[in-house]
Amino acid sequence: MRLVINIVMMILVLLSIVSCNQKRDTGIDKNRLGIIDADVNSDDTNLKEKARFTDAKPGNAETFNRSFENAPPLIPHTVEGFLPIKIESNICLSCHMPDKVEETGAVAIPKMHFTNLRPALNEENGIYHFSQKDTLVRVEIDKLNNAFFNCTQCHVPQAKIRVNIENLFTPEFREKFGIKKSNLEKQFKDGL
Repeated sequence: MRLVINIVMMILVLLSIVSCNQKRDTGIDKNRLGIIDADVNSDDTNLKEKARFTDAKPGNAETFNRSFENAPPLIPHTVEGFLPIKIESNICLSCHMPDKVEETGAVAIPKMHFTNLRPALNEENGIYHFSQKDTLVRVEIDKLNNAFFNCTQCHVPQAKIRVNIENLFTPEFREKFGIKKSNLEKQFKDGL
């Protein structure tokens, strides 16, 4: 019996030595990053020209369709002079606040940006902890939720670029209007 145990132990030691000496995968080759099978630094796969952003002034720009259902709308006008957006300095609000859109013709900031969405907190003996039920507290507030102050965190200006990589993505929308308008407010509890 002792002989069998010694043989098994020797086999295990040999296997561990052999496996430790195997060449390890050191990660992703930096020349093969991405979804294309090409050198990412090659002139054949890089942008053919610098991205061109629109020069259209706010109010004179053509809007873009959404990239997918409930995607944040793209900024169709120039953002020159608008950035950086800070909590105390956000020029976007001068046109997109709901009380300004009739005057400016801009798209209003949605109600979801005036909502506090946080997990429910319970307090026990002066200590706060999250609810076990993952209950979401949804509270309408009368001012922009500061979590949404940085517009360009989600909304980005559209650029015209040319690349030689075919885009096979085809968006699908549950509602016909979804290509132009969000239904996130109604679909909120379903998730994105």
